[in-house]
Amino acid sequence: MITRRQFNALMGSAGITLVSAHYVRGQSLPVVRLGNAAGVIDPQVTFMTVGQHKRTPFYEQEGVRMEIVNMSGVGQTIQSLAAGNCETSAIAPVPFLNVYAKNPAIDLIFVYCWLRQPHWSVAVKPDSPIKSLSELKGKTIGIRNQGDTGYISARVMFQEIGIDPDKDVEWVSVGEGGPAGQAVYSGRVDALAYWDGGFARVEVAGFPLRHLPNTEGMKKLFGNAYAVRKSDLPKNRDVYVRFFRAMAKATVFAYTNPDAAIKLHFEVYPESKPKGKTEAEIMAEARKINDSRREKWYPAPWQSDKRFGAMSKEEWEAQVRFAGLEDKIKDVTPMFTTELIDDINKFDRAEIEKMARAMTL
Repeated sequence: MITRRQFNALMGSAGITLVSAHYVRGQSLPVVRLGNAAGVIDPQVTFMTVGQHKRTPFYEQEGVRMEIVNMSGVGQTIQSLAAGNCETSAIAPVPFLNVYAKNPAIDLIFVYCWLRQPHWSVAVKPDSPIKSLSELKGKTIGIRNQGDTGYISARVMFQEIGIDPDKDVEWVSVGEGGPAGQAVYSGRVDALAYWDGGFARVEVAGFPLRHLPNTEGMKKLFGNAYAVRKSDLPKNRDVYVRFFRAMAKATVFAYTNPDAAIKLHFEVYPESKPKGKTEAEIMAEARKINDSRREKWYPAPWQSDKRFGAMSKEEWEAQVRFAGLEDKIKDVTPMFTTELIDDINKFDRAEIEKMARAMTL
């Protein structure tokens, strides 16, 4: 059996950072290693990290532990999950579908949709003359990197409106936060293609943005879901149910009392708290990052299934159409399951909301 020290060494050699929670308890509990494609543990992930705090120990109460493995993008999370370097990871559907189309035998299955609504877009400076995606033909687009979901989803939207993403636009990696904002404000790029949390960090750095309308195809999609190895699901079903139930509880808490969730998050992950700023500045920035994503944790009004983690065959079929893979993927049912959802939702949501409203820090 690989030891923790050996595992850390292996992750380090692969360029992956393992971040353990500040509150480490219940060492005998099963550990679920979660691949984090965003690469940072900031307040956008309070929906899961708040459950690690000693005042809101949702994971411990469910008899599991979580460790977050930071990664550089969705490509790395797919590889790491398939290779067994983590037990679960949030994976954006479009990049997964492109992998699945080439390798339908890949040992992954989606079990919990944590982001019920799409979270990608393309943005420009507020005073930019560009008003629509179609006007970006012949322009330069800034991205985090080519493994990032913002880049992948922008490519698909361009294809939907007849723009060749390989010939009609130029892609430039501009990093995150301030450097990305400086790139668009200096004219190095004409627009940025990111996801909501990435955009929030650009604006926190002092670079306001204006988002261009997404394509019609985007409106039929969900945003992101957690996958596990299909071969592990039968033997680890109970662990996964308890793990995602804890995540659902944390989501309810973080949605109901976002300020308390942010403060608890910083206590669990103090290294993620910005340095050299006042508490008021830190909270204002954290709220902006959190608010960019918060509403998407819950289903949109047009989504009939209100259960946490739910997703449908129709939504997956829409993802396939959005990715332009109808000719290669005829059946979406092998890619996801909703068999855990009823059990995940067996908790008192009202009780968690009451707990969250009553908490003061």
